[in-house]
This record gives sequence, C-alpha cells and structure tokens, in this order.
Amino acid sequence: MTDLHSDSLLGGSRSDRLDRAIHALLAQTPEIEAAAVVSFDGLPMAAALPPSMDEDRVAAMSAALLSLGERAAQGLGRGELSQVYIEGDAGTVFLVSADDEAVLVAVASKGAKVGMMLYEVRRAAATVAEVLRADEEPAPAAAPVLAAVPTEVPVQPEPVAETAPVAPVYTPPTDPAYTVPSYTGQADSAWTSSYAPTGSVMPGGGVPPSTWS
Repeated sequence: MTDLHSDSLLGGSRSDRLDRAIHALLAQTPEIEAAAVVSFDGLPMAAALPPSMDEDRVAAMSAALLSLGERAAQGLGRGELSQVYIEGDAGTVFLVSADDEAVLVAVASKGAKVGMMLYEVRRAAATVAEVLRADEEPAPAAAPVLAAVPTEVPVQPEPVAETAPVAPVYTPPTDPAYTVPSYTGQADSAWTSSYAPTGSVMPGGGVPPSTWS
C-alpha cells in the first residue's frame, strides 16, 4: 500500500505523482469510490474514476461547485473557501482546495463517516499541494566546478652559488733576445793603474791584473 507522504510519490512527472497520490487515497480509504484533481478552470489534471463517471464532466461540475462555494463564502463574509461538502442519498462529495490552482474531488459511498472522510481527503489534498508546489519551485543551481587543487607541492630547484671569477696570475713577458750580462771576472784592458791602485777589488769581486801598480 502506497503512503500518501512516502518517497514513492516524489519521482516521475507531475501527472504520475498526482495519479499515485489519488490511488494511495483510494487504497487507504475504501469508502472513497472515486477521486480527481481538477484545476480551477475545470480541466482534469489526474483522475481515478469508475467507468460510469466521465472525467471531463466531473471536472466541469467540480469547477462550477467550487466557484459557487467561493461566491457564497465571500458574500456571507466567511472569507476564503477551503472545502465544499455535498451529501446525497447515495453518498457524499467532498471538494478540498489543493494549493492555489487545483481542488481535490472525492466521492464517498453511502454510510461513510463524514469526519473520517474529511480527514483523509485533507491529507491527500496536502500531498497534491506539495506535488504542485514542487513543480513551481526553480531547480537549484548547479554548484560551480572548482579547479582541482594539486596535492603535490612543486619543488623549486636550489639556487646555484655563483663563484667570483679568479684573476689570472700576471707573468711579465720575457724577451728571449735580452739576457742579463754576467761578469766573468776578467780584467778590463781599459783600466789603468791610475784608476785602480794595487790591491783594489774590481766590481763583481775580480782582482785587477798584476800590471796594475
């Protein structure tokens, strides 16, 4: 048995959900022989009726009764109409508002307890109102797609220490054609005794020849 407020009433199109809500009402309340959801304009939105009842005719009569009841309630200062209850020799008809655009119509058999029938029909009307409001609410906006955050932190290469340039060792150029003369210790023939006395020492440690006096 389908519950009027179970999650099974949430899936599918609006017409499917309304049909499931009506059939759930009939399954839970055997005294109710027929039910329909009708717009205020008299158009059938969902129905579970026996073959002897025409869907369009039931919708049109329900809209007429609803309009008459609204005018009577407002004309007598009773405020907004919430439900219409009609009792006949063969049974009872209930019209209960469901949201601001539709009404739930339920036909009960003779001998059904009016209080219990009203309770069940009101519960079913609340379920129908939830279905209608769910279609009016805008769908939630999709969450923005966030860019993936890298899990690994990139390793930065360590800076290479710069070494100061080494100045080249300066080597003075050498002239292969130039040589430092070395003194051999031989006497200079230009020297005379007048310039170098006996026993004098020549530059570089040389001794003048014996001819020097």
